[in-house]
Amino acid sequence: MNIEREDTGLLTATLKLKIEPADYDPGVEHALKAQRKSASWPGFRPGQVPMSIVRKRIGKNVLMKEVERLIGESLNGYIQQNGLRPLGQPLANHDVVDGNNWDEPGEFTFHYELGLQPQFDVELNEKLGVEYPVVDISEELVTKEITDMQRRFGKVEDVTVSEENDMLLGDLIELDETGAIKPGGFMNRTTISLEYLKNEVARKLLVGRTPSEEISVDPHTISDGHDDLARMLNTDHEGVHQIQGNMLFRIAEIKRMIAVPVDQVLFDRVFGQGAVADEAAFREKVKNGLDSSLRRDSDRVFKRLVMKTLQEKANIELPHTFLKRWIQATSQKPVTTEEVEAGFDGYVAGLKRELVEQRVIEKYGLEAKGEEMDAFAKRYVTDQLGQYGMPAPEGAELQQMAGRLLGDREQIKRIRDTIVEQKLMVHFKNMLSPKEGRLSFDEFVNLARTV
Repeated sequence: MNIEREDTGLLTATLKLKIEPADYDPGVEHALKAQRKSASWPGFRPGQVPMSIVRKRIGKNVLMKEVERLIGESLNGYIQQNGLRPLGQPLANHDVVDGNNWDEPGEFTFHYELGLQPQFDVELNEKLGVEYPVVDISEELVTKEITDMQRRFGKVEDVTVSEENDMLLGDLIELDETGAIKPGGFMNRTTISLEYLKNEVARKLLVGRTPSEEISVDPHTISDGHDDLARMLNTDHEGVHQIQGNMLFRIAEIKRMIAVPVDQVLFDRVFGQGAVADEAAFREKVKNGLDSSLRRDSDRVFKRLVMKTLQEKANIELPHTFLKRWIQATSQKPVTTEEVEAGFDGYVAGLKRELVEQRVIEKYGLEAKGEEMDAFAKRYVTDQLGQYGMPAPEGAELQQMAGRLLGDREQIKRIRDTIVEQKLMVHFKNMLSPKEGRLSFDEFVNLARTV
């Protein structure tokens, strides 16, 4: 086996593989002998099929699988031995043909394109100048949270006339071009929450209504997009496109959420018996709870701000031509060149974030260690059992349960990502000593959406 590398650009290279019969013959012979032992073909006793027939029938397929195995093994070995950092996996270049003949095998030559990660550095210090965003908890925000609590602990009652925040349960029915009910058309029981309707005309149309009333409505004004309308009609996205004109909404029931008052009963239900004695103390605890909850969101936004700033300072270049080909070649579903182009900027931005994060993890030694993952798995098992009131196991039993958790590839990734995320946040705060930047809730939400 021989591999030659030719650099084709700053971050691209071609790997030329030459595979000799001496490389693949042992594996092919071993596989053919194994197949012969288990072969049960008409006219021959099991295990007695002549090797010449076995070779004729399946020899080519066995050869191709063995060569494919050798290619993968050799490429991975070459990349590791030479300390290369590829972007994705090497791509076979089928445009270059070197006379490979599977029917008369001899020396095989294959060409693979390789994209390489760019070299760059990151530096974490106070000069980075990233502020830690904090929501300024206003009295308006506290009042809104308390209003939500009143509704959360309230009760739903039937009413006879609809108001602006009520829920209407009824049948949404498809009509034909004359306005009559369409035979075989859509008809489904659904709920319309007037409080969340974005279309003011539709809300006004449905206020002041009573059960059994029938109203002609534009279905797109009572739903939040095609997916939402599809759920309301119990159909799929394509089904929605077939609907023409208005539909009939036949009201069956009207429900109203009756909020509980702000009194001692609410105080006790939210914070426990006797924890709060008056409304002022209640508002203060709600405010502290909001601050604690939103600080977790601040952590996530702060991390993204740091990563964005590091990415901008690193000025990372990527091999765009290779990446576009790689996306098309590895996509689970066929994608066109136009589709790749349309989403390419977003893909590149995500890849750069990933490369920057990995560089930070490597430089500052923030990767999750085996003992940390083991300890995390044990805490997770203990917490899960505790939620069901079950005592936590100890010793070998706890280790065995944690081991089963760590035997799941998806769980390993989740645990690793959680540990690394926590390490990154602690490290960023320690290294950057960020100043707090206070924002209104709306400003914070806009920042979270754009960073």
